[in-house]
This record gives sequence, structure tokens and C-alpha cells, in this order.
Amino acid sequence: MTASDTQKLDASCLILAGGKGTRLSPDKPLLEINGQAIIARTAAVAASLFTEVLVVTNTPQKYGFLGLPLVADQRQGRGPLMGIYSGLLAATHETAFVCAADMPFLNPGLIRAQHEELDGHDIVVPCPWGRPEFLHAFYRKGCLSAMGRALEAGMLKIEGLTGSCQTLRLDQDWFARRGLAQDLDLAFVNINTMEEYRRWQGRGREAPSPPSWQEDVGPDALAAIAPEVLRRISQTLIEQETAYQRQSSQEPLSSLWTHSSRVGRIAHRIARAEGWEPGPALLAGLLHDTGKFAQGRYHEDDIPEEEHAVEFARSILAGSVHEAWLPEVSQAILSMYQAGQDGGGLGRAVYDADSLDKLGCMGVAQFFAKNALRRRFLDDDLLARASIELTYAHHAPGTLKTAFGRALARQRTLRTRRFYEDLLEEWRQLGLGALDILEEDIGGITCLLVVPRACSCGGRLETVSDIRDALKCRSVIVKYSCAQCGGASQYSFCLPNVRGLPPRG
Repeated sequence: MTASDTQKLDASCLILAGGKGTRLSPDKPLLEINGQAIIARTAAVAASLFTEVLVVTNTPQKYGFLGLPLVADQRQGRGPLMGIYSGLLAATHETAFVCAADMPFLNPGLIRAQHEELDGHDIVVPCPWGRPEFLHAFYRKGCLSAMGRALEAGMLKIEGLTGSCQTLRLDQDWFARRGLAQDLDLAFVNINTMEEYRRWQGRGREAPSPPSWQEDVGPDALAAIAPEVLRRISQTLIEQETAYQRQSSQEPLSSLWTHSSRVGRIAHRIARAEGWEPGPALLAGLLHDTGKFAQGRYHEDDIPEEEHAVEFARSILAGSVHEAWLPEVSQAILSMYQAGQDGGGLGRAVYDADSLDKLGCMGVAQFFAKNALRRRFLDDDLLARASIELTYAHHAPGTLKTAFGRALARQRTLRTRRFYEDLLEEWRQLGLGALDILEEDIGGITCLLVVPRACSCGGRLETVSDIRDALKCRSVIVKYSCAQCGGASQYSFCLPNVRGLPPRG
């Protein structure tokens, strides 16, 4: 490797993340290739090559986790040409390399070779198979006037610039002379369909390393808690849940303890990432659900479970080496349900940890395990209840309270949606039933509902939804009824705490 192979190019990079994704997903840059979001892979290559990397997007909330400057289109709905134009205006360099956000296998050597051809040209565009790849090309700011005129005239094809801008097209012979012909299949891959995504999903193990927050945590964080305190928390959770389930099981139940132990460790990790003291976050996560089945009951009185949890926390921590943390641990637990309650960084860490434990692959596993404990198994009714998981996953990136949590949620949201889409497709292919995932506005909040296409009798189903007050939240109720056979079913769930949620009545 020579110095020229490591020196950064005197140019900017514009990553266009504005496609509608009508064939796959509007969030396809966030789909993962070998455990890393496609746009994160693209950004990692770009950051290794350029001194300035800009993400051009009209949905900045999705890409803040990259830690890169975000640029909005000067005018929305004008396609990639507007993205290039807006990015060039914002770029500090005279020249910019433009690429799409869904290109997971950018080739640094190829990009450097393109840059070397800039002399005397406004645009350098590769044509590996005869057609120009305008979203893998270099542009000079000298193109801005031509771009502005084209946009004003409604001429949105990038190809139209070549008549007024000096354009160099790099043909197959150029690739052969440069020794780059063998790299073509990967270098220009972009993801447009689910088939393409599945084809490339396992590739790219040589890509730049993921951000440091994906590294292993190290020793189990639970070792930081005094053994006797940990034993009492575990015992309390198992006893409360077992008392609640005693009519159907003689064995001790520990799903609540395993959930709480995960939440505690996730909160510990979030606190570390955000620069907060991790010990109290770990303890608050361990204790946050101790009141869920207080005295073997579940929401049978008007006392929120978090207040019961605080009582357990006082009992367990009193006289222990962790007693000094009790006030902030209690405040964090109470902030889980009290609207407007500021639990500080600790409360935000526990809130996000509890949410993250229910997202992605882990969330899917728990959804089915939890329903099995409640004697609900895989059928149309249970699949309809997946609406709860899908709705929460849909809103998670915008409702979590820490930057670290939101970054993790974006990836896990896509995994949740992808799993249920694949499950419903298998369900249909095997002749078990046909259900669709529909987006419905309920009280101003987008809900993702799994809706049967028809009743089991073949009759048409009518779906009715509404919002009602519950002890801890605003709850949505979904009812299905069939006029042909008279069958009916319903379920309800707490709505995510998103902006626009109607106030309690």
C-alpha cells in the first residue's frame, strides 16, 4: 500500500439517502448486510476516502446515528438531481463524489481511480456495462448552474447534464486497463428488491469495522451487584410471578427475572455509552418490574406497578451496600409511567433498555414465549396480536430517549418488520390463512395492524378501532367481527408515547 492509497482525497462525498424505496422499503439504507446497516457501510468507506462526508436526506431523524452532517433538499420531490445539487451547494470542496445510500460494497480503489480522471472534466461517470452509473460519479461545482436550470425547467434526469457539462464516461476498456474489471459485480451493487437483499445479506465480512459501540461489553455487569441483593431481587420476581401463575403451574416461573436481568444489563450499557454512572442504571433495570405481579395480582388495584416496585426496592436495598442509590433508582422507576416525570439520565437509560429488550430478534422470541406462558399459541388470533409488536417497533426510533438507544432501535425496528412479513408470507403459502400488515391512523397515531383478509368461515371481517384510557397509558382497542357467522374477537395495547397522542379523557 502506497501513501497515495491512504491519503484522503481533496473532495467531498455526498451520500444520497432520499429514495422512496417503493420496491423494498423506504428504510432500505438501514437494512443490514452482515450485521451492519447498508448506509453505515457506505459511510465507513466514504469516511476512509474523503475529508468531508455529507448525507443528503429529507428524513434526518433516521440517520443522525451516523454522526455525519445532514443536508436537506432545496426542494423536495425532485429526485436525485436535486439531491446532488443541494449537496454540492453545501459541500466545502470544489468536487464531490456522489453515491447512493444503498450501495453496500463501494470499492475504494475504484473511487480513487475515478478521481484521477477529473482533470478537464466536470463529471466523471463509470459505464461498466455501457450504461452510466450517475450515482457513483464525481461532479464539480461548475455543474451547479446547469443543474439549477434543469431543475427549474423540470428536467430531472441527470443524463441531461452531459450536454452542457464536460463529461468523461469510463467504459469497460478503462476498467480493464486499470485492473478493475474483476471488481464490477460488487462495486456497483445496490439493493432494490427483497430477492437482491437476501442474495447479498451475508456478504461483506471485509467491510470497515462497525462503530465502537457494537463491541463486546466484557464481564457480566451483574457482578457489580452485591450477591445478597441480587438474590433477593431474583427471588422477589420469581415469587411474584409464580404466585400469579400458581393456578396453572407448580414450577417456579422466572421469565420476569430473566427479562429484568437483561434490562438491567442493557441499561448499564446505555449509561456507559452516554457517560452516566452505570451502577444505578443496572440496579434500576433489575428492580423496575418487581411490582408487576405484586402479591400475585396483575393490575387488580389502582396502584401503578411502578409504585409497588419502589416499595420492593426500599425493602431490598435498605441496609445494603447499594442503599445510597435508592433515591435515584426510585425516581427512575417512577418515571417509567408518570407523564412528565423526569427520571434524569438514569430514567432514560432504563426506559430505553426496557424498550430495546422487546425489539428485533429478541423481541420476536419474547413475544411468542410470553404468549405461550399465557396459553396462547400460534394461530390467526396470535398473529393479529403481533400488531402490538409492529406498532411499537415502528415508533421506537422516535420514542426512545437516548442517542445510543435510538441508534440501536433503528436496526431492530427493521428486523421486527422483516420477520413478521416473512412469517405471514409462509403462513399464506402453507394455506394456513391470509393476513396483511396495514398502517392505520388511530387517534392521529400510526398503528401497524395485522388484519385477516377474511373470517375462518370465509365471511368478510369488519375491523373497528378506538382509543380508551387505561391505568398506565392511552390504550388502543381493536375489534374484529364477522356478519356471516357472528364471530368476534378483540385485543388492546398501550399506544407508544409519541407526539400527537390524544390526551386522556
